[in-house]
Amino acid sequence: MSKMEYMIKNVSQASEEFSSLPLSKIACNDRLPADVFVKINEKFIKFKEQGDFIPEEKYNYFISKNVKELYVRNAFRKAFEVALEELKKENIEALVTDVGEENRAIVEQQVALKETIYEVFLDEQLSSETVDILKNQVNDFIETVKKKNPTADTFAKILSMNNTIAEHSMNVANLALLFGMAVGQNNSIVLENLYMGALFHDYGKAKIPESISANPKSVAYDRAIKGHPEAGVEMLKSISNIPKQVLTIVAEHHEQFGGVGYPKGISGDSIYRLSKIVAIANVFDNLLTANRQNKSSMYKTAIKVLEYDKGKQFDPELLPRILDVLKLSVGNLVRERETKS
Repeated sequence: MSKMEYMIKNVSQASEEFSSLPLSKIACNDRLPADVFVKINEKFIKFKEQGDFIPEEKYNYFISKNVKELYVRNAFRKAFEVALEELKKENIEALVTDVGEENRAIVEQQVALKETIYEVFLDEQLSSETVDILKNQVNDFIETVKKKNPTADTFAKILSMNNTIAEHSMNVANLALLFGMAVGQNNSIVLENLYMGALFHDYGKAKIPESISANPKSVAYDRAIKGHPEAGVEMLKSISNIPKQVLTIVAEHHEQFGGVGYPKGISGDSIYRLSKIVAIANVFDNLLTANRQNKSSMYKTAIKVLEYDKGKQFDPELLPRILDVLKLSVGNLVRERETKS
């Protein structure tokens, strides 16, 4: 197809033919119920066709560009919205089947949280109102977890395998909550700060301009990666309802117990305890993502990497207790797979 033929077939200027839909409601890697369009210079350009899906790298691109909406033709809007709701219900039921009916509230709250965290990352300028919505959802989720006391393998099962920066942040938050409780953190306010810090830990990374993130071997990219904790703090500190403890976690999540982390190279007890927990959760989720094609061994592989640390990167007082709970969750998952096979 020539460029001219492509433009005639895929570009429309009739804005009255289109309606916007929040990108946060369109799940990554779910099949699209109709063609979707992006709006560029008042022109509507077909982005994906019906039956296609939005892959992870495009979602991360949209986050870096603060693209909050996609567009569908008016004739398909209602059917599109109904189909999205049906897909969401199917995803919820599939997860409930996996984790048990007793954990339905946890699943439903996770789905709502995921939409909100996508809104947070897609916003060009984060507002205190959005933070309030997020904090209320986080508080409700933590109270549900404390009430239901789900098993460790339930946390493992609700982790997303989509490698968008928003869903990675959700995974890190859920792991940090599990790890925090494993090392004796039970105060709701402390757990809320831990969860919020984990959700925002990569906020600065999410806002690295696409012109830089597209060149991962460049000096500019290396500088941006090394600076993303402090950049995240700079973006978040003006929002009055984000606590100082959350900002500390964002600033320190790449510091290492042995003092060779970044951005400041602090060590040992100079690192905030909650930052240490998020650091372990962050590395563990990255290890899972790197091995996600081999689901039967990815948890064991990630655990082995943590076991080899020997106090270099992670606090040797926290790590053994976290490893214990991880081994418990992985053991349950392995036994379940053996039963099904």
